[in-house]
Amino acid sequence: MDTMAAAGTALDERSEADRAWARVGRAAAYVAAAGFFAMTLLYLLDQMDLLAPSPQYVQTSAGQLHDEARFWAQVFEHQHRILWDVVIRDVVGPAAFIALIVVGVALRRRVSGDRPQRQLLVTFLTVGGLIAAISSLLYLGNVEFWRLPWGPVPSGGETSIVAVGRATTAIDNLTTWPEAFGYVVLALGLWCLGSVVRAERPSFSTRLGTLAFVTAGGLAALAIATALDAETPRSVLSLAVGVVLAPWLCFGFARTFGREAHR
Repeated sequence: MDTMAAAGTALDERSEADRAWARVGRAAAYVAAAGFFAMTLLYLLDQMDLLAPSPQYVQTSAGQLHDEARFWAQVFEHQHRILWDVVIRDVVGPAAFIALIVVGVALRRRVSGDRPQRQLLVTFLTVGGLIAAISSLLYLGNVEFWRLPWGPVPSGGETSIVAVGRATTAIDNLTTWPEAFGYVVLALGLWCLGSVVRAERPSFSTRLGTLAFVTAGGLAALAIATALDAETPRSVLSLAVGVVLAPWLCFGFARTFGREAHR
């Protein structure tokens, strides 16, 4: 009798732990969906100059140094005007990547077995998510240059402004390849996620696994566009992945975890 009671208690504790993980997974999936949508939308508003027109380099008779200094002063003033957009998206974005890692951990807890896809799922999502998050946070280093308003180029200050402008370019270049590599690793994690979901039928919808595969492919393509600095393909792929596919996928997992939380 004592053995049966102990077994019943252990089963109840296991069921409660499963429901607790389901609640965590559901909350994380909602955070990830909202975060990816907001981050991408704010990025596209900036890229499409819907918040403020981007300055253009204009060559004049004043000389190359003055022209470049004037251009960078205009860039800094433009970034100062849309600073709220940059800060919000590069804080919300890392939060969404961390939430996606939590979704992966909750899913791994949900499925059984030790096949490679189940183990690599968490590994790839964690590594890729952290790299992508760090890339966004590094870009915020430019905020130090943009948080103060910039006026006309002061006489004799051309060299300093050009030096600061080129420093921001260095930060941009520093984040490009980590961002692209992070997307590749995340794509591998989503591919593993799709494999796990397809193997766990009928617990998971087949369409959810297919959506994970499509999102992985879109993210891999986005990584290539980011590495090549192809602005138009990058904007289109960002719209597809960040506004449609990734939020849709996360909402699907939120609903699945929600059913588990109330079971």
